[in-house]
Amino acid sequence: MLVKDIMRPAICIGPQDSLIAAARKLSDKKIGCLPVCDRGQALGVLTDRDIAMRASAHGRNLTDMTVREVMSVGALSCLLDDTVERAAQLMQQFHVRRLVVVTREKQVVGVISTSDISGFISQPRPLEVVFYKELLDDSGHAHRSELMRVTIATGSREEATSAAIREFEQIQHVGHWRMVADGYDLLDVDP
Repeated sequence: MLVKDIMRPAICIGPQDSLIAAARKLSDKKIGCLPVCDRGQALGVLTDRDIAMRASAHGRNLTDMTVREVMSVGALSCLLDDTVERAAQLMQQFHVRRLVVVTREKQVVGVISTSDISGFISQPRPLEVVFYKELLDDSGHAHRSELMRVTIATGSREEATSAAIREFEQIQHVGHWRMVADGYDLLDVDP
């Protein structure tokens, strides 16, 4: 299957557009990413996370800021005719959740995300083992304090847990994980 078969059409925004206009567009279209384009070519991307993290860090009003001020420069992209597997490989290699889809002439035509491709390729979902210590607060209620997270991408749930325990014991320099932690939780990592 090819990227063009499952991608979503690109909804672009210009670098000089206001950040508030971009936020509205993300909200209205119920999407998490806007390619930032000039004459149809990607200059970068703007995500809801960029707005939340970078814009709020400036402590300025969103209506006074432009997309250029908080966008991520240099959009990672794949070709319209790439396979879905190739797109997934790029996302995994560069630790991103979305790619801008371009033609051979570098014109932006779409966006593809990990959620778009999750039903079309079969990859084992990574698991996270979260080790914790139980602590009592002033009123005597137990609360979990996270000590460490270990992400394992291969194997069964039991194999992943065993591998995470070995890694935890090695990093903590203990003979048994129970010497440091009170327990652990096994979580599926969302793609």
